[in-house]
Amino acid sequence: MTRHLFWALIFLAITGCNGPDEEIIIPSREVVDTGIYDLDDVESGGENSSSLFCSPVPVDNGFSCWDLAVDVSISCHYDSLFNRYGDGWTGADATYSTTLPDGRRFWLFGDTFLGTVNPDGSRPGGNPLINNSVVIEKGKSFKTLHGGTKEAPRAFLEPSNAEHWYWPNDPTVYGNELHVLLSRMGRSGTGGMWDFHLVSTDLAIFSLPDLELISLEVKEPGDDVYWGAAVMEDDEYTYIYGIKDEGLNKFVSIARAEDGDISGDWQFFDGTAWTDEPNGHTVRDGTSNQFSVFKSESTYYLMTQKIVFSPELLLFSSSTPTGPWTNQKTLYCTPELGGNIFTYNAFVHPELSRDGDLFITYNVNSFEFGDLFTDVRNYRPRFIRVQNWQ
Repeated sequence: MTRHLFWALIFLAITGCNGPDEEIIIPSREVVDTGIYDLDDVESGGENSSSLFCSPVPVDNGFSCWDLAVDVSISCHYDSLFNRYGDGWTGADATYSTTLPDGRRFWLFGDTFLGTVNPDGSRPGGNPLINNSVVIEKGKSFKTLHGGTKEAPRAFLEPSNAEHWYWPNDPTVYGNELHVLLSRMGRSGTGGMWDFHLVSTDLAIFSLPDLELISLEVKEPGDDVYWGAAVMEDDEYTYIYGIKDEGLNKFVSIARAEDGDISGDWQFFDGTAWTDEPNGHTVRDGTSNQFSVFKSESTYYLMTQKIVFSPELLLFSSSTPTGPWTNQKTLYCTPELGGNIFTYNAFVHPELSRDGDLFITYNVNSFEFGDLFTDVRNYRPRFIRVQNWQ
């Protein structure tokens, strides 16, 4: 469901470009985002900067939806930073991030609205919609990166095959490179709203710090596992977690790459050992299309939004990166859920977590496509901090 459902809602709204599959399309990296929090206005103390550095807002657990020991606050700071009205990013999902070696933050989004927002918070009907985008955060400045031009924007990354597109996955830094796993999607030929399927998992490699695309190639040709739903860097290996859809349920598979280089050979967990070829083994079900695995001291944690269309954010723990995952705890319940509005694909951002808390994002969307134009907040991520979660 989740981003698959959203693609069904907007399927005919996005087109590709023609060309041979092996051709690499270089993103233009057009800088278009002047937003309401542009650097000059914030530094001058302009009217649009008043809420930029606001304090977290505690959330009342009035219905005891989540664990009573857990404290949650809204990150007013990041809610404000992403409260943008033009010329670039105005709404998206996926909401992955990583910190680059020079301190900049690389935000990676799925289906993205560009353009402007009306004064009443509605979205103009002609705004561009692309399959993926990047926002570079540097101090108080934000820059939206995409392909094409400002007048005719395209996705930041796209295959040259007109029938394929990319949805992004969890990025990771390896030395002076940025590695981004991508789900290459295509049409299944069945027609109708659900006419799409996974083609392959591809890997884009960028040089740092200039973010020039070095290579873009197929990493895993299989069409059954969405590899890169979560990526966790550990001491000797980087672990790549994938999702396999079976009806409404989601199953997790695990691969690993030595020394953090996911462009190298992968090994795949079969339940007891690691094999050189995918083996179809899954370690758990009930996990959303996008989730997190992270390590705190010697314990591994998996955080996922409960399926299907539940407001609950669940945390599990394990002594190993492969599970089993136990000790379920509810961290939060998203308040936006109701009517046509749903929330999905919550994600922990370790690089933004501090003082023992967890920095978590989740996405907001609607079953009614028109709601995304009535109020831009119906298609923007939310940002929270969770304390006392262990």
